[in-house]
Formats: sequence, structure tokens, C-alpha cells
Amino acid sequence: MKKTPKKRSQKFDWQKIAKRVDRAIEHRLFKPVSVSILTSFLLFNGFQYLESSVADYREARERKIHNTTIKINLSNLESKFDLSEDQVAEHHIKSGETMSEILSEIGASEQDVSAILAAMKNIFAANKITAGDEITVKYRVKIGYGESKTVKRNAVVNSITISPSAEERVKISRDKNGNYSAKKITIKLARHVSKYFGVIKNSLFEDGVKSGISPNTMMQMIQLYGYDVDFQRDIQDGDKFEMLVESFYDEEGKKIKDGNVIYSSLVLKNNPIEIYSHKVAGRIEYFDGKGNSVRKSLLRTPINGARISSGFGMRRHPVLGYSKMHKGTDFAASTGTPIFAAGDGVITYYGVKGGYGNYTQIRHNSEYSTAYGHASRFNKKFRVGSRVKQGDVVAYVGTTGRSTGPHLHFEVLYKGTQINPAKVKATSGVRLAGKELKSFQAAKAEIDRYRKNVPNQIK
Repeated sequence: MKKTPKKRSQKFDWQKIAKRVDRAIEHRLFKPVSVSILTSFLLFNGFQYLESSVADYREARERKIHNTTIKINLSNLESKFDLSEDQVAEHHIKSGETMSEILSEIGASEQDVSAILAAMKNIFAANKITAGDEITVKYRVKIGYGESKTVKRNAVVNSITISPSAEERVKISRDKNGNYSAKKITIKLARHVSKYFGVIKNSLFEDGVKSGISPNTMMQMIQLYGYDVDFQRDIQDGDKFEMLVESFYDEEGKKIKDGNVIYSSLVLKNNPIEIYSHKVAGRIEYFDGKGNSVRKSLLRTPINGARISSGFGMRRHPVLGYSKMHKGTDFAASTGTPIFAAGDGVITYYGVKGGYGNYTQIRHNSEYSTAYGHASRFNKKFRVGSRVKQGDVVAYVGTTGRSTGPHLHFEVLYKGTQINPAKVKATSGVRLAGKELKSFQAAKAEIDRYRKNVPNQIK
């Protein structure tokens, strides 16, 4: 066998390496490449150094500002510190709030408050302001040093505007001598006649409001029909209504309020029930097409927006659990719903009465009385012996006494005995005749012309 010869160990030829390095340095590209590398290195490191130096400077500056004590000399400012600014406060009166409290809250002095109330006294007494009234106060706030070099705030009221109604303003102004005076300003409203027409799908009230009629006007309409219409049983889906209503607008063309109902019609099962307005002895009254007053001695429904939950007759008592004669009509309604006097009369009972709870009884004449049970509270305006008019709110729906839920228990008593309210034939009021009837017929003809010519309001 042949022996493999051993490899000789190589030695570095430093002379060859040196020659190659010399040739690389002498190459034409070496210098620009090396200069670029060196420049990039210096720029990168130089930028980092500059950024670090700026950060160190800012940190040192902020540390110096924070630790430096600020010295302020106020000796020359004491006589010059006097600021003033005009302010406007718009406020809606809350229940129980007084004018004095409002003015004191903005900083008015007791002397100015007294002067303002004194100026108002002969024009509009401060105690006539009610919850919801709008008040606008324009005043100037002054801030300066007081006698003991303490900051003092003072408010000088320049004017106050009170809006007790849509048609009236009360303005109290301060003159240059510091005296206050008050005056009334009447807002001129333009009267228009608006026509509304609709079909009943949910309820007369709800559909009437959806058509654009104000809630107050709808309540007025419902009260007018309360003598002849049982809103629970007589009205059905598809019945129609029509109204002519006074509408009042301000100078900017904004509707401020609705006025009287001029004409109203309910078409129940294709049977129209029409009501016309007519002024008698300076007062608006309402009549049917023949000149008979729609106002009768007793309302069939002394509550609005309620359903009959129990009629007159034998029934199983919901609390006692056995059959018992129900001597009235129950109207289910939410707590707080107003209860109206069914007719003119005198209150003979106003308090708690056994299972009736809070109970009111009104004597209308020598034969008829009406009673109202389970009220949550009474109208504080009345007491036993008070004379009430038909439609006055005498109490509010509740569930006092033997009751399973909020409702009105309504009774009609004839010579002291309860009778079925649905069978009472209420007598009519005024019946026009002679010249008054002719005057009504002329007014009715004019209203009918309006109905034909005034377009329906679409909301």
C-alpha cells in the first residue's frame, strides 16, 4: 500500500497581503466609499449627541423654573383691582320659589331687592308669580376690594322681565339715579281660525292631539261632549271629529296659544253631533244646531280619559269577596287624574268616609246630589259649604278606602238614595229664542262658511 503524503502546513505570505492592500487603497473607488462610510458614522453619532444635549438642556431649564421663587408685588394693584361684567339670567319659577330668593341668589343687595319689590307692588305683586312663570334678569356684576382688602362681589340689577302669560310682560327697570320703576307691556297677538279634521283610531284625545290640536283644547272639547257622550262605550274606531279653533300668533308668526273652540263635530256611527259657539250676555256658550245649550244639569262622565271598570248593579265585591249591590259607576284612571263636579252645587261632605276613603258629596238641588269616592286628595280651594260650578276640580283620583286600584267611584243620589247614573236624564240649560236665536243662526251660518273655506291643518 502507498502511504498518503502528509500536507505541508501553509504559512501566511505577509508580503503578498501587503501588496493586495496597497492595490485596494490605490483603487479609484476606495476613497469615495470610505469617505461616505466615515461621514455617515460622524453624522449619526453627531445627531444622537445633539439630541441628548437638547434634552439635558430642557430638563435643566424646567428644574430651574420649578425651583425658582416667584415674587409678586401687589402694592400697586390694590387701587386698580376693579372688574365688572354684564350678565343675563333666564329662570323658570319653581314651586315655592320667591322673587327675593332669586335676586338674592344672583347677589343683589337687600336695598335693591326691597326697591324692586316696592316698584312691582302697584303693577304686579310678587306673590302673584306662580310656578312656571319665566323671569329674565339683566344685571352687572362688580368685583373689587372691600374695606378690609378682601375681594367683594356685588350685583346691580338693571332690568327684570316677567312673563306671567303669553300676552303680557311686566318690566322693572333701573334709571341712572338708581331708582326702579315697573310697567306692564301688552303683547299684540294676531287671531286666526284653524281647522282640524281626523279619524279616531286610538282615542279621541290622542288622535286629536296628533292632528295638531293642543291638549288643553282637546280637554275643552271632551268636556263639551261630556253631557251626552259616554267616551267608553259610544266612541269606536273609524268615528270622525272636526274642529274650528281660535289660534293666536305673535309678531314673528309663532303660534302662542289656542283660544276658544268655535265649532266641534263628532260623527259617531255616521251620526254627527255638532256644537256651535255663540256669545250670550258677553260670555261664550255652546249650542247644538237648533240653539239648545249643550250644557246640562249633570255631566255623565265627571272625569276625562277614563274607562268604566264597573257599572251600577249587583257584583262580586273585589275586596269583600261576596256579591253586593254596587251603587255607582267606577271609572278606572291613573292616580292624580282630576275629578270634576258633575254640576253646580254646594259641597256637603269633604273628608274620609269608611270604605269610600276620601269622599266628596255635592248637593245640586233639593232632589239630586252626586258623590265621589276613593280620592287620593282634595282640592284645597274648597271645603264643606263651598259653592262649586260644573267642571270645577274637586278632588283627584286615588285608591283610598276599600279599593284594589286607583279609580273614581261616582254616585248619583235622588232624595238621598243612590240611582243608576246612566239613566239620569239631565235637564238642558239655555234654549235660545226670538232675537237671540236669529243672532245665533247668523253666527252659525258664518261658522259653516269657515268650515268650507278654511283648509285642514296638517301637523
